[in-house]
Amino acid sequence: MSTRPGWIQVFLDTPSSAFEEAVAFWSAVTGWRPSERRGEDGQFLTLLPAAGSAYVKVQAVEATAGVHLDLDHEDRPAAIERARSLGATTAWVYEGVEVMRSPGGFTFCQTLLDVDPPGPELVRDGSTILDQVCLDIPAARWDAEIGFWRDLTGCELQQGSLPGFARLAAPGRVRILLQRLLEADETVRAHPDFASADRGSDTERHVGLGAEVVSVNAFWTALTAPGGQVYCLTDRDPTTGVVTPR
Repeated sequence: MSTRPGWIQVFLDTPSSAFEEAVAFWSAVTGWRPSERRGEDGQFLTLLPAAGSAYVKVQAVEATAGVHLDLDHEDRPAAIERARSLGATTAWVYEGVEVMRSPGGFTFCQTLLDVDPPGPELVRDGSTILDQVCLDIPAARWDAEIGFWRDLTGCELQQGSLPGFARLAAPGRVRILLQRLLEADETVRAHPDFASADRGSDTERHVGLGAEVVSVNAFWTALTAPGGQVYCLTDRDPTTGVVTPR
């Protein structure tokens, strides 16, 4: 049985004080309906797309905004051992779920894959879509971290469109972008990315819903969502996830 994740889920960790506002924002910009809340304090919910499998969740936390990943496996014990052999460490265990850290300190959870065959699928309908997580990797951690995620996911490491970027992508799955930062020795962090065919129009819409623009760059615009989550609108074809030629 493969130890590669059968599905990757994106958790938007949001300060509990801003949870209601953040849920309304992320539901609006994705166009996905929030599920019923669950957890002992109602701290978890899933954003449910109209088609395909869900893969974005919002979690209330007593901390600043951030992102972590859930890696779903058919054989969780084997996946945990595989991650350890590649350099991951266990941070804590929550209700039987092993919470781990990559060699660069990025948090991810080892969860069970519970989907009937043929398995989950990310469905694209051509509209702007949150389909990618970017791991922001300090320069000193770059080689170890990209090797870790390549081997953990089993995806081919592809050179990005710009220097300092690489990607791990598989059809019908969340894409992982790897970005090399100038910082020398900080912890790896992450942010979500949208694929947008009209970044200017999408930026205007997101700002109207409560986001704030951080910076406008050649191929992406960085924004902050209500609750403090940093994310990007990127010039990628929403139907493929691939960078739009210029």
